[in-house]
Amino acid sequence: MKSYRETFNDGFLQYGHNSVQRSANGKRIGESFLAEGKLAFKEMSARESDFELAGTMGSSLDLKVKTRFPPSFRNIKKSGLKVVIESVEYDVIKADVDRNNNYLYFYLQEVGDIT
Repeated sequence: MKSYRETFNDGFLQYGHNSVQRSANGKRIGESFLAEGKLAFKEMSARESDFELAGTMGSSLDLKVKTRFPPSFRNIKKSGLKVVIESVEYDVIKADVDRNNNYLYFYLQEVGDIT
């Protein structure tokens, strides 16, 4: 079967982690998003099994997106991963790779607007 070239033209997402900001005394005063990379994405429709997966993890699925799988993503710490799309922050419920390591699926729960 001949492969086709897939387009990811729904937008760009930034992935990374939140960094805790502290005062001079060491008291926590807030968090800021530290981007580790940027990927073009395609919005996907979620299946019933995707919603069930999120429910079993104590989360709600708000958005499912598909991106190319960058080789640098192998070195990214996936626990506590955050995604920002159009200044809206999402928690990554699960980051799933396809069988051939070509594509990456992000299951996202909305947190809120980034300030």
